[in-house]
Amino acid sequence: MKFAFIDHILIAAEKLYLKIKTHWETERTHRMVSNLLVALFLVSLILFVLIKNGIVPAKGILQAFANPFFSIEISFTFLLLTEIISMIFVLPKSVAKSVAKQFELLSLIFLRHGFQEFSAVHSLDWKEMIKPVEHMFVYGAVSLFIYFIIGMVYKKQRRILICKTDAAQRNFVRFKRGISLLLLVAFLIVVLLDFKDLFLRGIYVSSFHTFFTVLIFSDILVLLITIRYALDYRTMYRYSAFILATIFIRIALTSTPYYDVMIGATASVYLLLLVLTYNYFETGKEAENLKEK
Repeated sequence: MKFAFIDHILIAAEKLYLKIKTHWETERTHRMVSNLLVALFLVSLILFVLIKNGIVPAKGILQAFANPFFSIEISFTFLLLTEIISMIFVLPKSVAKSVAKQFELLSLIFLRHGFQEFSAVHSLDWKEMIKPVEHMFVYGAVSLFIYFIIGMVYKKQRRILICKTDAAQRNFVRFKRGISLLLLVAFLIVVLLDFKDLFLRGIYVSSFHTFFTVLIFSDILVLLITIRYALDYRTMYRYSAFILATIFIRIALTSTPYYDVMIGATASVYLLLLVLTYNYFETGKEAENLKEK
């Protein structure tokens, strides 16, 4: 009776998840998001012009708009938020793809850091520019490196079904869709709290690290649910290693400059080596099974 109750909850959660996902992936939604980003960018520029000419006072929430480059930063931040939503919808498809998507987000976050460094430049004096430009180059280069590594990961990654029956696979996907729905709720709460701080203090600080902490716990939950369907060493190691890669991302997001990019780049290489190693031994395992037959 208890299990039937859980099944009913999972079915209801799955229906809600699919409804939201279908709506999010429509062309209409994409156009709305694009229009919102364009409008946000233009409004930010207009506010800067008004503040610069003394028409609007730079007080409270408007303080941030006194910097002309804040329009780039805030637009890019909103773009990242939309990418996070897309990443949440990837989780039920494949845990491996979800982790790769998280590294894609890390590369975009590093690019955002580069834009933030650019916003710190207030004159063309080289002595003032040298440190921000140095950070911009490092963030841009490491972002490109992670982009390359993730491309290799997608190229080498294989789709692996851990469930032995269609019914078990359907139930496993249902669990992951339920977790994705909870992740979406957690993400919206984090975003609302960030905007609350923006309106109260006039400073917007994106809590990407907070959401990645939630991701770590969700990945562990997926790992524990996986035990219901597979308990072999290779599957457990692969999923556990994916969680470790996510933890590296979380550490990179709160590290100081240079350490953050070093950790992020090393973690992406770790992910690629994990995929290559797993593929190598799985290929050997398949060949061995063919010989036995």
